[in-house]
Amino acid sequence: MINNVQNNNFSFTGKSPLLKDIKQVKRIFFSEFKDVKSPARYELLPPEKQQELAPEIKELSDRLKFVRHFNKTLYEDGGLPEVFRGLIGCVKAFKVGNCAEFAEIGKTILKMNGIKNCDIYTLHAKAPDGTLRNLDQTLIAFKVPKTKNNPLTKRNGTYFRPAEDIRILDLWLGGFSGKVKQARKKYRILGMKPDDQLILKPENTYEPDLETIEKLKKEFPKLMFKNNK
Repeated sequence: MINNVQNNNFSFTGKSPLLKDIKQVKRIFFSEFKDVKSPARYELLPPEKQQELAPEIKELSDRLKFVRHFNKTLYEDGGLPEVFRGLIGCVKAFKVGNCAEFAEIGKTILKMNGIKNCDIYTLHAKAPDGTLRNLDQTLIAFKVPKTKNNPLTKRNGTYFRPAEDIRILDLWLGGFSGKVKQARKKYRILGMKPDDQLILKPENTYEPDLETIEKLKKEFPKLMFKNNK
């Protein structure tokens, strides 16, 4: 990896800046949100185990419904800063979230630390016959071209097949980080088949502005990378 170029002298490092950034966001997330439980994780358990844990699953699901309902009121109540402050605060306080909350918080941490080439997407699988299936999963992807992730067309939902070298970060899936080829194998646990194409769809979410980022840095200093504090 070329790190610096000065007078035609090249300096090499073992890891790319992106891999280091991903490592840091995972460290922060799993430290600060280690007690957060996900109702959707229980769906991966055998049916008999789900039945045994039914009361716990219902309690978590009800808690998540409240958090999501409350989060919908945040922009009207406090503008853009409150959207992000409220999401982080609610997930920490109620200790519940699914892949959408995990991805949103992960992206927010990245933005707070100056990482601009990332965004949130939903995951889909395209069968050989062209059938498109929603795998009901939200993740972060990096360095997606603007032609595939145009803020002006997000609301219309543009589906696309990402390039093989696009890197994905899924905090809900244990912090999985890998390129599209690796991701296809990983997402078999969610129903992706070996001959499916991995398809992404940009999510139309709020973007933190500079004022919001500065407020978040002051309120949540533990979400900053070590070298950015």
